[in-house]
Amino acid sequence: MENLIEYLDESLVPLEEKVKEYLHVERDIRLLEVELLSLQSMKPDFDPEQNLEQHLTNQQPQNTLNDKEQKLKELLEKYGSLQQEVIRMLPEQNKFVELNLGYGPSMVGYFTVDPETRTPLEEPVLRVVH
Repeated sequence: MENLIEYLDESLVPLEEKVKEYLHVERDIRLLEVELLSLQSMKPDFDPEQNLEQHLTNQQPQNTLNDKEQKLKELLEKYGSLQQEVIRMLPEQNKFVELNLGYGPSMVGYFTVDPETRTPLEEPVLRVVH
């Protein structure tokens, strides 16, 4: 990095705020998944090998989801939309942008090519390094 305070650029503030919101939702999803798995493990028919997302989408109609499962579904939808918003705000693909997420320089980037092997990725990836 040529300019050591480049990540403090005020034009990056909207992107920073969106990335912070994205990370907050990601954290909420993880906490809720743990809570759901804990609750499900108390059921007699619990199968630990079962994928939680598959359980939500395939086995229960939407109108019978309990409150926590419904909340997880909403968070996953919000997470996906935030991811798309962050991607649209990034100036270019396959390159990190340095941001200030409140504790020094952090980086965010949207990658369609693996940075180490230079091979195309099956699915594009949003990476946040903080």
